[in-house]
Amino acid sequence: MSLVMDAVEDSGYGSLVKILIGLLTLLLAILPSGRLAADDFAAALERAREAGIDHRYDEVIELLTPFNADDDPENRYITAAEIGRAYFHLGRYGEAHRAFREAVRLHPERAETAIYLEATSYLMGDSEQAYAILREILKSGARDLYLAVTLPGERRFLADPEVHQIIEEFSVDLAIDVEGARVLGVSLGDSRRNAIDMLDARSSDPEAPALTASAGPALIWAFVFDAEQQLDEILLQAENLYRYTPYRLRFDDNTYWNLTPAAAIAFWGPPSHTAASQEDGIAISWDYAGHRLTLDFGRPRPPRPLGLPEGAAMLRTVQLTKQTSDPADRMTE
Repeated sequence: MSLVMDAVEDSGYGSLVKILIGLLTLLLAILPSGRLAADDFAAALERAREAGIDHRYDEVIELLTPFNADDDPENRYITAAEIGRAYFHLGRYGEAHRAFREAVRLHPERAETAIYLEATSYLMGDSEQAYAILREILKSGARDLYLAVTLPGERRFLADPEVHQIIEEFSVDLAIDVEGARVLGVSLGDSRRNAIDMLDARSSDPEAPALTASAGPALIWAFVFDAEQQLDEILLQAENLYRYTPYRLRFDDNTYWNLTPAAAIAFWGPPSHTAASQEDGIAISWDYAGHRLTLDFGRPRPPRPLGLPEGAAMLRTVQLTKQTSDPADRMTE
């Protein structure tokens, strides 16, 4: 401060400068600095997230780096997580790993940053650490594994026998009662209210025609209702369930997600209807009293799932639909 004052002492404005600096010092002393810091962080975070949406990841890092040592642990966690994601998208995995390690240290119970830490570990060649983190994530009861497996080099990761073994170790059966048209405790014809209770659903739009669940952006199931709010259709995205969750479809004790069209026909008998489906697939249907089962098979996305026979089509979707006409009438379709 003395250097500044000496520089202006000989000018005619020395006294005025002294007064202004004194007023500024007093103002800074009496303002609530903690609130200012909180407001600064909130503003920087908003700008950083907007930059992230536009893929301006360097800007994200620049905006948030000053808050690495914030007094608030939650702010430090958010800062580390956001900076880690920015480095991750830039392909700078070492720096991303350090940021996610700090985020996980602050909040080890939060699965998303733990999953990113697993991803950076794998990408940096530390497979054993990645396996250990994936195992802990699954042990915690996590069901959305989208981030855990959709990383650069996804095909290599999903084709890794150790990854497959870990997911299978913690796999969860998703049983389908074909004759009863029942999945996850919900049957065709049930009311929307009952379905919400059984699925523990949290719909942001109570008027939406379907209750849905996703792993990341990938739809894994949908329960669709008619105009009377009765369950009209159940759709399970079998391939997404296999790739991005620990759920494994089970029709009975011997029929699972990896059944083939031939195995399905051998199990349920001659279908009531077959048709070509998207991407050179085939949809096979069987009619029951009051509902229809349709299985859609097609070429699997690479890598081919472990446990699926070489060259076999993969079960892509399972659909249960209410029917009102007599099954015998539909045999002629």
